[in-house]
Amino acid sequence: MATVAFTVKVDEEVRDKLQEAIQNSNMTAGEFVARLIGSYQTAQVRETMAQVKELEQLRHHLGRVEEIYISLVKGAQDRQEADAERIARAEAEAQAAKAEAHEKEKQAAAAIESANERVQQAEAQAALLREQTAKELAEMKEALERAENAREQSNRLATLAEQAAAAAEAKARALEEQAAQAETYRQERDGLARQLEQTQQALEALQKKFKTELDHQVAQAKEALERAAERAELDKEKAVLAAQREMMKEIRELQEALARCREEKAVLEVELARFKNSTHNA
Repeated sequence: MATVAFTVKVDEEVRDKLQEAIQNSNMTAGEFVARLIGSYQTAQVRETMAQVKELEQLRHHLGRVEEIYISLVKGAQDRQEADAERIARAEAEAQAAKAEAHEKEKQAAAAIESANERVQQAEAQAALLREQTAKELAEMKEALERAENAREQSNRLATLAEQAAAAAEAKARALEEQAAQAETYRQERDGLARQLEQTQQALEALQKKFKTELDHQVAQAKEALERAAERAELDKEKAVLAAQREMMKEIRELQEALARCREEKAVLEVELARFKNSTHNA
């Protein structure tokens, strides 16, 4: 179809509104004018047939079908928003649990590090005590050797030996206590390590649980959306088919009524012709 230029003078306000409407419609000016003319022609047709009761009923049924379809779509959107909110809440709970487990892991690691430091200190003290005890035992041996060489100093050396032995015994007991304390530190460290391992296992199980639940909820939401879309489409098709059947029934009734009107019109025309002939003959 050939295109031609067309200009018309309008008010500035009307021109601005027309330009805004064309921009919002994502159509060219020609397409918009063609659509506007089509809407005007449709409105004219509706105005000419406004007195037909059957067409009003048909428009009512079509409007009802549209309302039902819009209600179904809105219900599906509301369910989708509710599912999205539940998914977001589950993800937030999973993140909070993960953060809490991470904090416990950090605390356990700090406790283990502190226990390791105490164990190292105890071992260092025990090593120092062992070194001192060995040195003192060596000195005691030297004293005993000197005692053999000098019997006159045996009593004094015996006394010194007894004192050294008592001190060595006391230091040995202290060393045993330090060793026991170091063993306690080792046990605490092992307990913390087991606690850390249990925490990590609980974290992994919790993450798996939340992931499984989240996947299940997402799958359920997708299935619900798909079923809602299928039901909406099916209900829409059923409503359209019912409206079409009703419209076809009403059209047939209108056609039958129109045929009866034509028959009655023909009969009236025949009677009118007879009446005119009888009047003319008279």
